[in-house]
Amino acid sequence: MNIEDAIIAVTADANALMSCLGQPVVAYHVTEIMREADLEHARQMQLALMRRSIEALVDDGLEDVAAERFAAQFHGRLGLAWRLLHVVDGVAH
Repeated sequence: MNIEDAIIAVTADANALMSCLGQPVVAYHVTEIMREADLEHARQMQLALMRRSIEALVDDGLEDVAAERFAAQFHGRLGLAWRLLHVVDGVAH
């Protein structure tokens, strides 16, 4: 998997988030997370994006629970794509 494929995998079906935060903003943050080689730092970046996503979705009128559910799914896809992108010899670094 390359970074472009990872971004596509993460942002698929994320139209609500793209409209709230803006496609360039989401693409930038996802790209930066995918480029981060350190697992712990990538997780911290993911959590920051997840918090910002929830805030943006709630500000745009989505209920808290629905925003949290959506952000959790987005976060899961982001983590999975990062692991697939950074697997070396079967182990994520």
